[in-house]
Amino acid sequence: MRDVQHEKKRKFPVIILSTLLVLCLFLGGMVIKVKSAEGYEVKTSIAMAQPIQASPLEKHTFTSSQLNESIQIKKEIELEKKQQAEALEQLQKDNEAKIVYLTFDDGPSPYADQLLDLLNKYHMEATFFMLGPKMKNYPAIVQRMVEEGFAVGMHGMTHNVKQIYQSPKAPLKEMQEAQKIIQDLTGVHSNLIRLPYGSVPYLTMDMRYHLDQADFKIWDWNIDSEDWALKDRRFVNKVIQEMENLSRAGESPIILLHDKPETIQYLPQLLNYLQKNNYQTKVLTDDQIPYTFQCNGRCYSIN
Repeated sequence: MRDVQHEKKRKFPVIILSTLLVLCLFLGGMVIKVKSAEGYEVKTSIAMAQPIQASPLEKHTFTSSQLNESIQIKKEIELEKKQQAEALEQLQKDNEAKIVYLTFDDGPSPYADQLLDLLNKYHMEATFFMLGPKMKNYPAIVQRMVEEGFAVGMHGMTHNVKQIYQSPKAPLKEMQEAQKIIQDLTGVHSNLIRLPYGSVPYLTMDMRYHLDQADFKIWDWNIDSEDWALKDRRFVNKVIQEMENLSRAGESPIILLHDKPETIQYLPQLLNYLQKNNYQTKVLTDDQIPYTFQCNGRCYSIN
């Protein structure tokens, strides 16, 4: 009996050690050898715990989630604030050099050749934000703009609030379509865009995010000539007055004009003023930090 008890006591530590060894093998993922049914030695391993990997569906769900959208919007707000500060700093430098940016929307019109002739006569540079269908109607004018050193950008396809602002990616799609038209006609890849009616109030933060991700430069203005409403010399007087106000504030003007007969008729008065007061005009470029209206709670979805 004593021998049996002694044997049990002797085996007990062995059992504990064996258990610990098996546990170590499990935790360490060590490779062990076992005999197969055929008598061959087969290497096998016990895998260690692996981190949980998100499935493609889970990743897509997060990408589309409200949490991710709020992160994107926060980043977009921070980016726009930074860009606006840099843009204003550049406009202050431009003001010291008496630089003016003339920009024309909604073209090209049947009168665009006259407009180009007029700008060339006064040795003025300008940037044109054009609509896709009109570029298709007047391809030779678009080509002439590029050949003569004017800058070309996109104004979308429809100029219809209910279409271009109907969904988060609708502005992006219109600008990409217009961008392709310019590239097909001229070989120029432009990232300059201006939204119909400006980027406030209809261009929401998610729309801005998608445009920025595609490297588009959203350009607004700091002087609205209102040539679309005034249609006579009054728009020239308005621009001159606002230029003087901006100059005192230390900011170079980005002037919104339109490619239309009434504007062309009275534009020489403005160009003459610029020339006599030693202003120089420049085109907008893809390298510049764009001047973009800030939402500041003013942007909303039309839906």
